[in-house]
Amino acid sequence: MNRIIRYFKMLEAKEATKFLIIFYIVGTVGFLIPQTRVIFEKLIPVSLIINIFMLLLFHKIYNAKHLIFFASIIIVTIAIEAIGVQTGQLFGAYIYGASIPVKVFGTPVLIGVNWLMLTYGAVFLIRSKKALRKLLPILVGLLMAGFDYVMEPVAMKTDMWTWMFNEVPLQNYVMWFVVATVIGGCYELFNINTDNKIAGRIFVLQLAFFGVLNIFLS
Repeated sequence: MNRIIRYFKMLEAKEATKFLIIFYIVGTVGFLIPQTRVIFEKLIPVSLIINIFMLLLFHKIYNAKHLIFFASIIIVTIAIEAIGVQTGQLFGAYIYGASIPVKVFGTPVLIGVNWLMLTYGAVFLIRSKKALRKLLPILVGLLMAGFDYVMEPVAMKTDMWTWMFNEVPLQNYVMWFVVATVIGGCYELFNINTDNKIAGRIFVLQLAFFGVLNIFLS
């Protein structure tokens, strides 16, 4: 394990990007081939862990403020999702499936990690365009809601979660927008550094991954 960590620490951003591109190509093909789809569904948690590991590997500042902020996003979003699952009042009526195990109140712990990874990438992308900086919270909310729109059909087909009547309610996207907008505003309010060379690339690769599966996955 130590050798693996040392290897990744020595990676340049270009090498890491190549690794992630190959990683997502293999994942896309694996999901599209019926004989390997079940295997790759079981590897979804591993994929999330690899992605957050790569993201944090290239994060530049590690101090109490950043660590508390990242931990807060994970904890708060897990709590919000748990309330949503238990009540059906926030996002709509849904339950998580078997593809993302280790649950608390019916909510996978890795969902909080996913919120951290996606909002970090979304903030990076908006900050990369100076003209958009003043509208960052709202644009992060829109970007995240758009991401979820692309992801939802794939998530249902791969047993990540299931909606009542197999229909995604409008309030789900509204809630994604609201939560992501607040988080985006907090990144600005607390001046959280997102100068990360692969953050935006992870977000774009994930969006492309879900976009392709959205079209071709049966």
